[in-house]
Amino acid sequence: MENGFDQTTAQGDNKSAWDDKYRNNMGNKNKKPKRKRSKKGLIIVLIIVAAVGGLIAYGVSKAKSAVKAVTDAMGDGVLVEEFGKKDLSAYVDVTGVAESQKTEKIISTLQYPVKEIRVEVGDRVKAGDVVCTIDTTEIDKQIKDLEAQASDSERLKAKQLEMANHNVNSAASNRDRAISGANRNIDETKKDFENADADYYKKLEEYNQAVAEAEKIATNTDAVHSNPAVVAAKSALDAANEAWYVKEAAYKQATNSYDDTAASAEQSYQSAVDSAELESINNSSYSTLTTQLASYYKMKNDSVILSKTTGVVTSIDATVGLAPTGMIMTIQDDKNLEVNVGIKERDIFSVKKGMEVELSNSTLANVSGKGTVTKVDTFATEAPAVTTQTMQAAAAQDNTFNAKITITDNTDILLGMKLKVRIATGEELRTDAVPYTAILSDAEGDYVYVAQEIGNGMYSVVRKSVEKGMSGDYYTEIKSGDLVAGDKVICYPSTVTENGMIKINENSNSESSNTKGKGTDTDANKNSEE
Repeated sequence: MENGFDQTTAQGDNKSAWDDKYRNNMGNKNKKPKRKRSKKGLIIVLIIVAAVGGLIAYGVSKAKSAVKAVTDAMGDGVLVEEFGKKDLSAYVDVTGVAESQKTEKIISTLQYPVKEIRVEVGDRVKAGDVVCTIDTTEIDKQIKDLEAQASDSERLKAKQLEMANHNVNSAASNRDRAISGANRNIDETKKDFENADADYYKKLEEYNQAVAEAEKIATNTDAVHSNPAVVAAKSALDAANEAWYVKEAAYKQATNSYDDTAASAEQSYQSAVDSAELESINNSSYSTLTTQLASYYKMKNDSVILSKTTGVVTSIDATVGLAPTGMIMTIQDDKNLEVNVGIKERDIFSVKKGMEVELSNSTLANVSGKGTVTKVDTFATEAPAVTTQTMQAAAAQDNTFNAKITITDNTDILLGMKLKVRIATGEELRTDAVPYTAILSDAEGDYVYVAQEIGNGMYSVVRKSVEKGMSGDYYTEIKSGDLVAGDKVICYPSTVTENGMIKINENSNSESSNTKGKGTDTDANKNSEE
C-alpha cells in the first residue's frame, strides 16, 4: 500500500505538472508565436523599396526634363502686357540743351587797359552791378588838356552833350530792368498761384476723406459736421480757399500791370533819346574842341562797365592790364530759359505753336519742368550730304525743322543741361487699352489672345473678345469685352496658336515702355547721347 500510495502521489504530481502546462498553453493560445526575423529578408525588402523609389524619382526627373526641354525650346518667350489703364495721349520726343532766353555780350570799344574785373565765371550778378573798369589814366590826361584849352561855354556844352548821351544809356538800362522785373513778378506770382491751387485741391480731398470717415460712425448730419477731424479739415480748406483768391489776384495784377510797366519804361527811354537828339540839333555848331571834350567825357563814363542783365557770368574774355579786343564777358539770364530742338520731317505737321511740353533729365530725377512751343520754323535744316565714305545708315537721316520751347516752370534746370523734351500733340486721355498690335479680327468680331497660367511656368493661349474704341499712337481703347484687369495680353498674336502652350517673356511688365503713348523719338542719337 505504501508503494501504491507513493505511485498514486507521483502520478498526481505528474498530472498537476501537466495540467499547469496545459493551462498555460491554453491561456496563450490566442497569441501569435514570435518569429525570429531573418536579416536576409529585411535586406530584400529594403532593396525593393529603394527600387520603387528610384523608379518614381526617375519618372519625375524625366517629366521635369521634358517640361524644361519644351520651355527651353520656346526661347525667351512671348511678349505680353497686362490689361489696364494706359495713356492714349500722343507725343513727339526730342532732346535739347537748356539755354538762356537773354544773353548779354558786354563789349567795350575803349582802347585802354582793363583796370579791374570784379567778377569770376559762375558769379551771379544783378542788372546795374559794376563788373569791370577800364584804366582812365590816359583819358583823364586828355580831359585835363582839353579843358585847359576850352572856354567855359565850350566846357558847359560838352557836359550837356555828354549828359544827354548818358541819360539815353541810363534810360535803356532802366527800361531793361523794369521789364525784367515785371517778367520776374509774373513768374513768381504765377508759381505762387499754382501752388495755392494745388494746395486747395489737396485740402479739399482731405476734407472729403474726413467727412467720409465721420459718416461711418455718425448717426446724423450734425454729428458729421461737428466731428473734430471734419472741423479741422474744413478750417484748413477755408484757409486754402482764401489763399487761392489772394494768389489769383496777385497773379492777375502782375499780368495786367506788365503792359503798363513796359510802356512806361519804353516811354522814358524814348524821351531820353529825343532829348539827346534835340541837344545835338540845337548845338550843331559845336566847336571841334567841344566835340572832342564831350567824346572824352563819354569815354570816362563808359570806363565803368555795368551789367544790364540779372544772371550768371558764363565767360570772361578780357584780361587785367591789357586793352580789350572788343568782348569783355558774357552774362546769361539763368532764370528765363528755353530749349531749341530739331523736329524731324516726319513729325513736323504734328507740332504746332502753343503745344504744352514736359521736360526731364535722363539721369537726374529731381530735374523737371514745363514749357510751351513758341516757335516752329517752316523751312528745314538739311541733313548732312551722304558721301561714299558715309555709312549707309546716314542716308536715312531726316531733315529737321528748328523749334523753340520756352520753359515756363522748372525745378533744378541749369544752363547747358541736356533735357528730354516731350511735346504733347494730342489731348490727355488715360483709359483701358491694349497695344494695337494685339488686336485681331475675324467673322465673329475683334479679339485678343491672353496668356493663361497652367503651371510650371507655362501658359495656355486663350481667345477673348473685345470692343475697340479710339486709337492712339500705340494703344487702342477697349470699351468692353471679356478682358479683366491684369490679363496678360499677348502683344504679337501672330507668334502664337490659339489653345497652344507658351512661355511668356520674363521681361514683360504691367506697362511697357510705351506707357505714356508711343511717342516718336526724333533724335537719332538720343540713346547714345544720353
